[in-house]
Amino acid sequence: MDDNKVYIMDVYNRYIYPGDGFAKRAIRQKVELDWGTEDREYLNKVEKFLECSLNEVPPDIIIYNAGTDILDGDPLGGLAISPQGIISRDEIVFKAARTRKIPILMVTSGGYQRRTAKIIADSILNLHSHGLIDKQFVGHEAGTTLSL
Repeated sequence: MDDNKVYIMDVYNRYIYPGDGFAKRAIRQKVELDWGTEDREYLNKVEKFLECSLNEVPPDIIIYNAGTDILDGDPLGGLAISPQGIISRDEIVFKAARTRKIPILMVTSGGYQRRTAKIIADSILNLHSHGLIDKQFVGHEAGTTLSL
């Protein structure tokens, strides 16, 4: 909780998350959104606050939780982000990491609609097409290699 080596930036619907006040105190850069926030406002805030956060505390690595419960129609998130908005968000984050030569680990979470898997796949293909992820991935635990 009081570890200065960990910097959490979180973009979320202020009315539903986080419900745990103790956990919320760990978030150093809170980007609170209103119900129904759409792509333009969301992406502007992601880009602005990501830049601020990276300038405030240049990290050794970015662990990026690429949640999709922000998708319009998601029963939990309460935001109205389009599939293209999610793809654009991921591109913003990866471009910021690549520009600064910061390694990035992306994990997915949230997203309670059947269409989220395709959106995540489309986003990964988009990142690859823009040269933001390498052609080859190594599955460290499994000892396998996946080439695109």
